[in-house]
Amino acid sequence: MGKVRKSVYRQPVTSDGLRKMESGELKWFDIEMFSNLNTGVLEQYLDEKNRGEGFGRSKLVWSKVFIGILIGIGFAIINQYIGLKIGLITSGSLYVTYLVGMALRWSPTEINVASGGAGGADKTCTGFVFTFPAIFLLAYSTRYIGYQGSRLIEPEAIGPLLPIVLVSAILAAFLGVLYFVIFRRIWLVEDPLPAPGIEAQIKLLDIAKDIEKGTVEHAKHSIRLVRNWLLVVMGFAFIRDFPIIPKSGGKVSIIDSLIGSEYYSMGVVHMSNEQSVYTHLGYAFQGVGLAIGWFMKARVAILVTIGSLFTWLVVVPMIVAFDVPIFVPLLGESLSPHSFPASVILDGEPLLLLGARSPAHAADLGVAKILAIGAILGGGITALIKMFPTFKTVTSDLRGTGGTGGGAGTGTKRKDWIPHKGWYEWPLSHIKPMMIVAAVGIGLVFWAGGFPPLQSFVFSILLVGLTFLLGAIAIKVGGEVGTTPVSGTSFICLLLLVLVFGGLNKITPFNSPSQLIIMALVGTTVFGSAISLSADIIWEFKVAVYTGTRPYLVMKSELVGIFFGVFVSALAAIFFGTILAQGIIELEAPQANAFATFAQILMGGKVMYSVFFVGILIGVFIELVTGMGTAFGLGMYLPLSYTLTFLVGGSARDVWEKKWLEPKAKKNNWNEREKTLRLLDTFMIATALLVGEAMLGVILSVYLFFS
Repeated sequence: MGKVRKSVYRQPVTSDGLRKMESGELKWFDIEMFSNLNTGVLEQYLDEKNRGEGFGRSKLVWSKVFIGILIGIGFAIINQYIGLKIGLITSGSLYVTYLVGMALRWSPTEINVASGGAGGADKTCTGFVFTFPAIFLLAYSTRYIGYQGSRLIEPEAIGPLLPIVLVSAILAAFLGVLYFVIFRRIWLVEDPLPAPGIEAQIKLLDIAKDIEKGTVEHAKHSIRLVRNWLLVVMGFAFIRDFPIIPKSGGKVSIIDSLIGSEYYSMGVVHMSNEQSVYTHLGYAFQGVGLAIGWFMKARVAILVTIGSLFTWLVVVPMIVAFDVPIFVPLLGESLSPHSFPASVILDGEPLLLLGARSPAHAADLGVAKILAIGAILGGGITALIKMFPTFKTVTSDLRGTGGTGGGAGTGTKRKDWIPHKGWYEWPLSHIKPMMIVAAVGIGLVFWAGGFPPLQSFVFSILLVGLTFLLGAIAIKVGGEVGTTPVSGTSFICLLLLVLVFGGLNKITPFNSPSQLIIMALVGTTVFGSAISLSADIIWEFKVAVYTGTRPYLVMKSELVGIFFGVFVSALAAIFFGTILAQGIIELEAPQANAFATFAQILMGGKVMYSVFFVGILIGVFIELVTGMGTAFGLGMYLPLSYTLTFLVGGSARDVWEKKWLEPKAKKNNWNEREKTLRLLDTFMIATALLVGEAMLGVILSVYLFFS
């Protein structure tokens, strides 16, 4: 099984589990397997076992994969709404695929493979929903008119973006998932990340194993549970969000008509704008945050929330107290935080500068967000440096010459190919050719789309490197907290692209400033989709370790799903981005607005690099102390009103397990399986919270668009 290293993630191995692993008796879904998740010993044992038995145990059935892809396509649209509403992407397609597979009596490995197709179709939307709408906001929204009435992006400059972003996103996504064949060995076998919520998937597949043998009652029970709670959640979201009550010349939701005030808006109870001078506190009544927190559990939710508390109780008050200047693109100058909320009259209507409703909001948007992005980068780079010795041992196949031989000149035996059986995981030797295809193909696509050739190929080469480096950081955060910071790492990508393009513009000028920022935002969109898919494939690979699925099959399913998902995600992003920018629908769109604001600040040349580097130091320190600096940085970045819902959800699960589940199990003498079934009921309710709000949101978006 190899040498087991010390790790902040690794759990202690049990004596019974170690004994069964040493004797070779431990099998998939044994009780001892569940007792030894993330021990490192179990993962190395199962990976070796899967190499021998996974070929006969797992198979790819295309009809089932395409069912998963159809589910993923639906959630690619649903997640567009969720991302614009609260700035997070859910995993609803995964759980729905699992439930469908259970109801149809698929085997655990077939469900695992099909969910790869669902994820490939679904997660492509991430870059589109976080970054792509910023292009439309800058082109059409009055909020982003710049100095002396200029626009950073002129509407006529948008041009034929659809084919460019489609081809580029597909190539980058393929490269992204191929890269993380390497990280499968690092963070799933050598040093397994905990991936909060993974227990739900493994337990569901355990039940699927029994259903396949003839017991379907619990699957039906789970589906009924999801259906009933889905109706409850959609009903609550309807009275909270749907505008049906006439008021002040327009329409508002039922709840807004009853309690709407300066202390409540869009499902969030918060301090009034007048009170939000040194900080802004609030709580969001949204099921998505509760569900994510439930899967996180209390420990991780607390760490993320501490990051938010640090921003809102320390950083923001200091920015306001010390009167740190904040750059305002519309004025072309910096203002004191105490000057906010400030507005100008545009076309007869008052326009809030930076969209900041108070000094605290301005401090967060103009300074604290940059600090948080730096913390994510600092924590992530520190983690990669700590993992460098492992990189050297797991990338040996990259030096291979192909076939069944070892690394070139090394005499070592490669692990991706099993003699007389085939590929266990996708050939690592494909990574080098894919890097070349992506670098050449993406450069040609941008050049053909009217962008300067030098910038086009420099970007494609940068993308190849950034997808690996920043994608690794995003994977680490996702493995720690269950949420991948695509937006945080994408900000770093946007910063680098604007700096590089600005320098190259002196050699080969863009046709206009609009073209420069469009290329940077489209490039960041492509990058975001690529690392989001990298994160998704890592989760599928982790499940595959515990179910006996060949990673090669999961990869095939994921790659096919990407083709369909990119097309749907791009079209949905254009739809939502247009109606958002034109004011047809009102959504928080935290990432899209942040990217638009950040782009204006970058183009104005007023980036506070000193703050960015301080953030890096914070991330380095927290990573060295806790081993989870990136999770802390993510908390610094997210709104406190949302991270508090994580905390409530995570704490509620710990209290429920300690005060209800364990005493009830002891009183009724439940075995491990019965306890698992009770826990899974809560996972089904959490899934309904994720899906219900999203479905109602899509219905609301379509209604507002056509009305």
